[in-house]
Amino acid sequence: MRALVVAGEAPTNRHHVATVLTALAQGGDDALMVIGRTTPGPYAYEARTKLGRMVNGFLWARLGWARNSYRNEHWSWEGADGEVNPNDTGWAVPFPPARGRLPWRPDVVIVVTPNQGWTKHHVVPWARRESIPVLSIDHGSPTLTWPWLDYRGSMMGCTANAVWSEVCRDINVGVGAPANGQIITGSPSLDGLDEASTIDVHARLGLDAERNIVLMLGSHRPPVKGPADALFQEALARFGDRPDLAFVHKPHPVEVSQGTTLSMPDGVITTMDQDLYLPLVRQAKVVLSPATSVVIPALAFRTPFVNSIRPEDGAAPATEVEALLDVLGDAVFSSEDLTAILDEDLRPDEAACDRAFARLGHRADGRNGARVASLARWLADGGAPEAWTDAE
Repeated sequence: MRALVVAGEAPTNRHHVATVLTALAQGGDDALMVIGRTTPGPYAYEARTKLGRMVNGFLWARLGWARNSYRNEHWSWEGADGEVNPNDTGWAVPFPPARGRLPWRPDVVIVVTPNQGWTKHHVVPWARRESIPVLSIDHGSPTLTWPWLDYRGSMMGCTANAVWSEVCRDINVGVGAPANGQIITGSPSLDGLDEASTIDVHARLGLDAERNIVLMLGSHRPPVKGPADALFQEALARFGDRPDLAFVHKPHPVEVSQGTTLSMPDGVITTMDQDLYLPLVRQAKVVLSPATSVVIPALAFRTPFVNSIRPEDGAAPATEVEALLDVLGDAVFSSEDLTAILDEDLRPDEAACDRAFARLGHRADGRNGARVASLARWLADGGAPEAWTDAE
């Protein structure tokens, strides 16, 4: 099989495809990945003005046209042996999205962000015109039916969507996605759980090994971001001066691209290093964040997690929030528990963590990427998505 893997504009997306690429290589498949070199800045995916967004929206909705902003210098092309030159004269298959060519015609295209930018407007439409199946790897797992999830209903033109869990599948179907295209594989981004303890995050961040890490994981959607930022500010106001604590802020990549990252006081370490994501969650004394997809690795590690999503916020239906909190149960905490976590070593209930992970995270066996690769092969061979089975 020959697979073109389009990981999207942000280099932080690499963790969504790393184990998929490994599984493809181990299976003897040819794979070529293209991924953005730097995190996109504000207005990377839309016009700067409201009028410009209206015009572009009209052109896309009515005519299927969008300006192609692809530039070679903004993208890294990588094969089995590392970076390759997309201008290689030996590449013979036309690839209009990149105004160039490919070394072969793909049997399948694997994408991470079919709802954004170049992937949405050019790669997926090209694959559809060429009758090449498109497999999306769900880059995040919704834990609630947020009002902005309508885009998932169309599946953005993809043939199938590899999802994290039953909860993710059911939410996608609930906003209109066809059930036969939502295939549970688990997320490749969780395949590094076992290795997360082997990286010394204190050394990587220049921290004293004795300091306990308070990890603040940001969000970018305003109704979720607001309460999360308020939680960060509350924790900093209460505990920010304690010498035994190290506050580490990892903003969401879209926060960075939109220029909405919360300003942090001196002494707080901000990192965008995606390789430290799972190790930070594993080794933190506590994680502060909304209980979106980031809660799932915390459940696997049984790391104390202070959740900022509440029914009264109104960002999602209150009944759904209450149902989510019921699923999580004693696996997560509220801000009132922060003192006990930091000073009394309060820990989540292990059985509650295991139950919640089974509902939200599918499997922690390190083979999610292998399952995605298996699904890709199935689609490349003409198989119907819903007929794929996990042979493991």
